[in-house]
Amino acid sequence: MILLRQGDGRFQAEMVHRFRYARACLTFLVAVQMLAGMVGRAVESVPAVQPPSKWVVPRAFDRPLANDPADPSQDYRWLLSDRQINAQNDEEFVHEVRQPLTAAGVQFASHILINYDPVCQSLTFHWARIWRGTNKLDRLDLSRWRVNEAGPSEKEWLFGYRKAGILLLEDVREGDVVDYAYTIEGRNPALGGKFCDAVQLQFKEPVDRSVTRLVWPYGRRLYLTNHLASIQPTTVRKTNVVEFTWDVRKAPGLSSEPMTPGSYDPYPWVQVSEFQRWSDVNVWAQRLFTTTNPPSPELARKISQWKQMPDPADRVVAALSFVQEQIRSPVAGDSAAGYEPVQPSVVFARRFGDDKDKSRLLVAMLRALQIEAFPVLVHDRLGQELAELCPSPFLFNRVIVQVNLGGQSFWLDPTAAYQRGMLTQRWWPSYTSGLTVGPAASGLTAIPPCPAQPLTTVTEYLNVADLHSDSTAKIVTVAEGPDADLLRQRLATTPREDLERENLNALAKFYPFIRRTAPLLFSDDQQHDRIETTELYAMEKLWNRLPDESNFHFRIYAANMDGALLNPAASVRTMPLAVRYPVHQIFHAEVNVASSLPADSENVTFDRPAFYFRRTAAIVGGSLVLNFEYRSWTDAVAAYAAPAYMRDLTAVSDALAYTVIGLW
Repeated sequence: MILLRQGDGRFQAEMVHRFRYARACLTFLVAVQMLAGMVGRAVESVPAVQPPSKWVVPRAFDRPLANDPADPSQDYRWLLSDRQINAQNDEEFVHEVRQPLTAAGVQFASHILINYDPVCQSLTFHWARIWRGTNKLDRLDLSRWRVNEAGPSEKEWLFGYRKAGILLLEDVREGDVVDYAYTIEGRNPALGGKFCDAVQLQFKEPVDRSVTRLVWPYGRRLYLTNHLASIQPTTVRKTNVVEFTWDVRKAPGLSSEPMTPGSYDPYPWVQVSEFQRWSDVNVWAQRLFTTTNPPSPELARKISQWKQMPDPADRVVAALSFVQEQIRSPVAGDSAAGYEPVQPSVVFARRFGDDKDKSRLLVAMLRALQIEAFPVLVHDRLGQELAELCPSPFLFNRVIVQVNLGGQSFWLDPTAAYQRGMLTQRWWPSYTSGLTVGPAASGLTAIPPCPAQPLTTVTEYLNVADLHSDSTAKIVTVAEGPDADLLRQRLATTPREDLERENLNALAKFYPFIRRTAPLLFSDDQQHDRIETTELYAMEKLWNRLPDESNFHFRIYAANMDGALLNPAASVRTMPLAVRYPVHQIFHAEVNVASSLPADSENVTFDRPAFYFRRTAAIVGGSLVLNFEYRSWTDAVAAYAAPAYMRDLTAVSDALAYTVIGLW
């Protein structure tokens, strides 16, 4: 797992899908009554400038010599990464020194990116300067300070939200040493003083010296857990505090290979937490999601309507569909909702809320309908790793709802706005485990795989003409389960002409002279979560012949499977390879062609641990009938198995094109 620290912008592209952002993740859970008192600090757009607090230990760095060798593959190098945390004062001091080595490194080093929460945190700059030879050049010009919306990874946190503050630096050149320091002060008091953090020990880039110092109040328990590391901190007892220091020198860079699973973390780090057990986190979460206020008259009337439904499963679907479709979720440009979940009646009245708000509302509705329901905190990429980490409120990025009905458990997503179907057809991802928020929960709850799985079936009816006439194709696509939800979203959010153009361009990769002959048609069976589309095309010059060939030929492509396969360029790996999962694609073709014969007569089957693929061909009633099927069985392939997996995948890709030879 990769940690982004407060204010650490250097790893944002690499770490966008990771889940730990150190103590900035503590900036959440502000109750509504607390927000008013914090507005003054929240609207401040310009940080303060003053020296560091007295508790900060100054730390020097080694200036590189003119003839110091530099890694030619690096655009910049880190000379110092110094992070000091005072848990008693709720302060974090950051001092970082970097040297750009190339033009690209200058581009990166010319701005300081700091992610923080202006609602409950204040930012103070201490210095921003450039060392050029023996000259020290001041670059702390707050007129060049900007605060923008943070990137996607900053918006996924359950109980907090951060802005991206950027200080632009003028006249940075190759070989300069950029030296800056700042302090972020403030932590949400709604946690009751609890503390969680992470200490990163290795980064993507080499770092000459990386230091993390934690000033901890003596007498408070603290739990430290190493992950992929054996380092122990230096511990110094002082009057009322204990100081823990992790000091790493000459740490080599470690680049994560492309297409690793979201749960895979090659970087050593130390987890720091005051939470000892998951039951402690559950107690904390229960306060947030417990609803004691009676529903508003409007909400009570809506619940009364659903009570008239005789089947409890229909009541669940009615409440779920209302929250999914009628309560709008935040989109780009919306202000963050992300603190304590809002009272259900408020969310119902304003028709707006994030996943915390919508889950709390859905649970309140279902309980009023006499249906057992609980909020569940999950992370959509951690999977099995969640159970291997220390208990912490900051390991989650989503809230779903567990419904227990008729001896079965269903794990429902109130933000899935395009989901349809009966209760048994509602899909949930492979979360593996989550924290059920309720009085009986003492640990993580296992979340089983969803019985409803994705399935897309593409049927192509192809009438092949002679060399000088147009061939025609009718393509019928049936999407079910999660695939239907994705297609329904695409149909709802993409203009019809754009959708038709995208589909045509996708087919043109295989059939260059194809054109659409009729508008796209679709029907949506929402009761059974099934969407069917129909497309009509004509194709010129379907037959081809190379100069050294004696016969004309054409190829039929299982285009939907081509999009489902993910084949990386490099097969030699030291890290696991991510696989698209779950995927189930079927391609069926009925080809009416005279004076021809199949060139690929053999059937093809791959039954592997990671996937299943089969292709069959037969002549039925004078027509060529093709059947292709691909299913993935896992979301990752081990590094040692990647070469064989990729060889198999290449063979499957080759088998997606079926050749037919003309007899004239």
